[in-house]
Order: sequence, then C-alpha cells, then structure tokens
Amino acid sequence: MYKVMIVDDEFYFREALKISLPWEKLGFEICGEAKNGKEAIKKIEELKPDITIVDINMPIMDGLEFAKNLKESGIETKILILTGHSEFSYAKQAVSLGVYNYLLKPVNEEELANCLCEMKMDIQKEANLKIELEKLKEQVKENIPLLKEKFLNDLIQGNSVIKSEEVASKIKYLKMNIPTGYYQVALIEVDYDENLKWTDEDKQLWLFSVKNIASEILQEYFEFEMCYDRDDRLCIIVCLKGNEADFLFENTLERVKISVHKYLKFTISIGIGNRKSDIFDVASSFKEAIIALKNKLTIGSNKVILYSSVDDLDIKHHLFTAEHRSQLLLGMRTGNGEEIKMILTNIFRDVRGKNIHCEILYVVCVEIVSVCMEIFAEMGISFKEIYHNSQMNIFEEIQLKQSIDEMEGWIKEIFSDAVEYINKNKNKRASQLIEKVKKYISDNYQNDELDINIVAKSLFVNYGHLCFVFKRDTGITINEYITEFRIKKAKELIDNGEQLVFSVAKKVGYADANYFGKCFKKFYGLTPSKYIENVSQKRN
Repeated sequence: MYKVMIVDDEFYFREALKISLPWEKLGFEICGEAKNGKEAIKKIEELKPDITIVDINMPIMDGLEFAKNLKESGIETKILILTGHSEFSYAKQAVSLGVYNYLLKPVNEEELANCLCEMKMDIQKEANLKIELEKLKEQVKENIPLLKEKFLNDLIQGNSVIKSEEVASKIKYLKMNIPTGYYQVALIEVDYDENLKWTDEDKQLWLFSVKNIASEILQEYFEFEMCYDRDDRLCIIVCLKGNEADFLFENTLERVKISVHKYLKFTISIGIGNRKSDIFDVASSFKEAIIALKNKLTIGSNKVILYSSVDDLDIKHHLFTAEHRSQLLLGMRTGNGEEIKMILTNIFRDVRGKNIHCEILYVVCVEIVSVCMEIFAEMGISFKEIYHNSQMNIFEEIQLKQSIDEMEGWIKEIFSDAVEYINKNKNKRASQLIEKVKKYISDNYQNDELDINIVAKSLFVNYGHLCFVFKRDTGITINEYITEFRIKKAKELIDNGEQLVFSVAKKVGYADANYFGKCFKKFYGLTPSKYIENVSQKRN
C-alpha cells in the first residue's frame, strides 16, 4: 500500500476526500491529515507519506510555502496540489517547486484516481531505479580494487587515457594513498626456479604473500599503492617527502627481500627507478625499474638493483668476436658438437666476469644464435625442419630467460639440435648438392664465364659451404672438376671427328685456345693438335 496524506484547512473537504475513492482497491491508504502546511511539516517526517495532497490556499502556511519547505529539507514525497481557478497561476509556480501535478477544485474523482495511479507508477519506477542504483553502487564498491588496479596500470604504462585534470579526482574517488610529493617505482619479481614446480595457483598464492610482506614493512615508513603489471610483477608506487633520502626506500626494500627469503623460502629481485616530481613521470620511473630488474641477468638475482647503479654500466664490451663467430661456423660445418659446446662455455664464462648492461647480453645472445641462422641459410635448411615452433621470435625468447645459466642452456640446446640434425642428414644433403652441382656444370660447361660463383648463386648455396662440401666428398675442387669435365668433352669431340683446335676450345667453354691447349696437354700429355694428328693417323 502507498501512503497518502491530506493537507487542507477545510475539515469537511478532507472527510469527503477520504470517502470519494476506493483507496485500498487502488493500492493506497490514508496515513494522516493536517489543516495547514505548518502542521503538515511536523507530521510528514513521522508519517513519511508517498503522496501528499495539498490545498494551495491555506492559513499560516499555504501550499506553495509548504512545497518550498519540503524541497529545501530534502523530504521525499510526491505533492499533488489542489487549486481553484483564481489560483491557477500559483499552481504553475508550484510545478517549479517540484510539485508532481495539480488539479482544479471541485475535484473530479476519476481525474484524481487517474492522477494518483500515475503517481503510483512513477513511485514504483523510482523505487526500482533506486534498487538498481544501490546494486550498481554495491558493484562499484566491490570493483574498487579492480578499478584501482586498472588506474595504476594506466599510470605506470603512461596510458594517455588518463587526463591531468582527472587524476586528483580519481585518486580521491578510489581512496588511493598517493598524495602529492615525489614518486618512485619499485618492481618486485619472484626468482622462479624450475625445481620448485609451482602451478599457476601456487604462483598467485606466493605473489600475494610477497605483497602482504612488502605492504606490512613499507607502511611503517611510506605512503604507497601496489598493483601487478602485465608480467605479474609486483609494482610499488611510493610517495616520498622532500626530505626522505633514496637509501631509506632502498633499505626498506632490502628488508622486504630478506623477509621473503626467511619466511617464504624463495628469493625475489627488486628493481628501483629514479625519483620523479610529477605523477605523470611515474611511467618513466616504472620503465627504469624494469631496466634495473632486467640487469639481474648479469648482476645476479636476490638483489635490490637501483636504476642509477646500472645506467652507467659498460656497454662497450666486445664479448662475441669475429674469431668466436668463425669458430662456431667451422664447428657447425664440421658437425663438431663438443667443440661448439666448449666455445659457448668460454663465451658465457667471459660474460659472467664482466660488469655489463643486460642489453649488451641480449645483443651477444642474438649474435650467437644468428650463427645458427647463417648455417641454416648456407645449407638450405628450413628453421621448421629442426624446431617445431617455426614462429619462435629469437629476441623475445632471449628476454624471457631469468638468468645467464638459463640463457646459456637454451642457446646450447639450439646449437645441439642443429648439429644433430645436420650430422644426421649430412650425407644425404651433401650427395644431393654435389649431384646438383655436377648437373649444372654438365648443362652449362660451354659457357666460358662459368665459375664457382655462378654455380653457387644459381643453386642458392653459400660459396664457402659449396666449396667445402664438394672438396670434402669428392676429393677435388669445383674448378678442378669443371676443367676435367671440359677436357674430357673436348677429347670426345676430337674422337668424333672434330679437327679444329679453336672450334673444340670454344665448344667446351674456352675463349682462349692457347690456354685450352695448356690444360689439354696437362691432362693428356699431348697438345690438342698433336692429339688430333694421332687420331687422324689411326683412322687412315
């Protein structure tokens, strides 16, 4: 039932109104009445009617003043004004005061009933909207942690969606603990060990535990917020006061690192970016923290690493030399897996002995792996023939490695698989290549410009690899084979009746007949003319 209150100075009118409609049937009940606005104001707070029917012309406090008072006090009740024709202009003014509607006296019962039903429907809609709004508010309240997480990620990623004028209001709305001052970002990464054999659920549990330990220790000294970045690293944004030295933050995080190892029995590495004066530079401090953290590859894990300490690391070391490259290429070509393993071991031993920037280590690893790619191209081997994941991005794979040991093991495995494949298919591939070379020479020996370069380019084979394989498997060089093939063809021509030396030389690819004569004599012990003479005598 919806409650209705009647406010009118005429007693008989109020009584007549009570019996004029089937109130209960329409879904209403008369909860109270008053003879003027002042009296109604006192009763309305107690009775809380859904609808108040008010006469516009009353003593002490008329209907308009009553409506104005209700509006100012924020009391929620829908007002239906009753007015005579002479007060019609006042009724229009009442609408501006939040009055729902007005009816003319004498009241038409059907019109009143229709108006009340419309008001009831509006009350129902508003009630439903309030319920939905409360639900939404509750959902927003429940999602505050997610909204906070998204805001912090936008901040550290430098997302342009965040506008400067919105930051302060968002921080206030999300009740975040990062007031104005200086800002510094720290990034915590668990030193995952494959021997731990953690499931995804385990990882999330331990990350949550690290967050709790860090929060408990940091709150003693700092105002801060935390979130997880896209790589599931714990990101801490600390708000520093001007007189707080950087080493206080560093020492506090050192305590976090020690506590994690003590209570959780695994290690973490922490990268710290530089201090910034503007909240929009948090993204810059975050990137610096990432760079600092990456340098655990060369500095070692289970450490607190300041960006300022790695920014000046030497980036000029030449750890992968031309000699290393030549040695690896030779080892790959000869299929010497042990030699390659020893070379790689020596390279990574040198890496560990140098205080280098992690970016240099990435470059070194890419250069090493590129030797494998060069051999594949040289031998005409497709990457997917050896590695099932043909879409593998070498640089991304290298960056995913958590330590130099892991990086070294991964690269050694690449070379080991490649050598095993090459050795396994060496004879078959070499035999096919030599046959292709011989066929090409057979088809093109008459070309006086034929040489190894032309053969290699035509067969899409590396020059050095072609020479190496041909000599290894035939015992002679390609040039020696071309000469031998041409001279034998020349002998065939003479045996078949050709008698002009110049013509024979030209037909087997020699532009210079004198040079042809020297090659022929070296091979058969006779000049071409003498051999032609001997053949002619035998025929006669």
